[in-house]
Amino acid sequence: MNWLAIIIAVIANMVIGALWYGNWAFGKSWMKLSGHTMGEGMQVGPLYALTALAALVQAITMSWFLGQTGANSGAAGAIIGLYVGLGFVASAMFAEVLFAGRPPRLYAITAGYSVVAAIVQGAIIGFLGSGVRNNRAPTADAAMLAA
Repeated sequence: MNWLAIIIAVIANMVIGALWYGNWAFGKSWMKLSGHTMGEGMQVGPLYALTALAALVQAITMSWFLGQTGANSGAAGAIIGLYVGLGFVASAMFAEVLFAGRPPRLYAITAGYSVVAAIVQGAIIGFLGSGVRNNRAPTADAAMLAA
């Protein structure tokens, strides 16, 4: 594992979240749609710590995926991130939104963040190198970029 790449990807994930859910982007809409209000007494310290832990798990998993596919560039990492974000995260969130009766716009905000974060994490780890070696897999860059 390339721990430097993983830590940078975690930091990027947290920065994207802060920007995405900030008042200048989707924060006000997200609060309204999710039923939260500003200053409702939530203890954000533990929430940020757990969010960082989740981002760490995501970055480690992304590093493994990139290593297994042989993706060794920022572009290939971003493509894998897109596949992971849409194929695993956004699609799983969609079923939850349908059955919970949540507004589609709330889904768009939360899934959009997850997809963008996965793309950026993939690009960072792909560019810096995953540190995971799979001698069985050929380099996937050319095949993925051609698709």
